[in-house]
Amino acid sequence: MKRSLLTAALPLALLAAACSDGPDEAAAPEPAETMMPVEPDGGIGDGAGPPGPVTAETIPAAFRGVWDYVEGSCDPASDLRVEIGPETMQFYESFGEVSRIEVAGPQDIVVSLAMEGEGETWEMARRFTLSDDGRRLTPAAVGDDQFEPMPLKKCE
Repeated sequence: MKRSLLTAALPLALLAAACSDGPDEAAAPEPAETMMPVEPDGGIGDGAGPPGPVTAETIPAAFRGVWDYVEGSCDPASDLRVEIGPETMQFYESFGEVSRIEVAGPQDIVVSLAMEGEGETWEMARRFTLSDDGRRLTPAAVGDDQFEPMPLKKCE
């Protein structure tokens, strides 16, 4: 009987020894527990959402100056002439004060303006795209605004 107890106990002792030397299967985490969660920022790692638009305090210098329609005279009486300053835009019969500038790139900005002219006030946004040589500026509509892009030339 002693022999049969010893024979029966030996495999259990070997099994216990083998389990204590190797990794504990029961303690191993499930694959779902070790997977990285998907972050709302697409994986940047800080948990924040995607970055917002780049903004500027003033209109970039390359966009500033006096501009007129490509076939215009640059005369102050030209109805398509615009003077762009750091924080304002002067049009033929209206004036705009910059309320926001989004910089899409070195040659592409969106300017939001608080406008006034002819006794009225309104909000307006325009996209301005600068040519590679910096001599042409093309304004375009933003959102639901109806506006036909008319390229402007830089006046001397």
